Amino acid sequence: MVKKINHIAVIVDDIEKALVPYQKGLGLTPSNIEYVESYNVKVVFVPIGDTQIELVQPLGDEGELVEFLRATGGGLHHIAIEVEDINRAIHHAASSGILLKDMTPRPGAHNSSVAFAERESFDGVVIEFVQPPK
Repeated sequence: MVKKINHIAVIVDDIEKALVPYQKGLGLTPSNIEYVESYNVKVVFVPIGDTQIELVQPLGDEGELVEFLRATGGGLHHIAIEVEDINRAIHHAASSGILLKDMTPRPGAHNSSVAFAERESFDGVVIEFVQPPK
């Protein structure tokens, strides 16, 4: 069911500015910046080996990610676990007592399907289930 860590997400207030240390300081090459309508965010992925760092810039004036940015100034937000079948992962998690924000997958970056678990279920860590496009 679980394949690997897909990415680690960092919330930022300016995605272009946040990319600079990854590009210039670490010499990494990011993906193209993408708008994800279902979450009203801009995202960019920075590959590192077999995983990625996702920089997420919330847009608009409200929402959970905007509140997170205001409260913390940004930073580590979630760990994304890649799964083979997101519907099965959601069902298994829910039947195991995991609290979920999403009982139905939503569209994510790169045409993936995603669903989030509540941070209370993982000792304060937000876990995202990600199924890449087939």
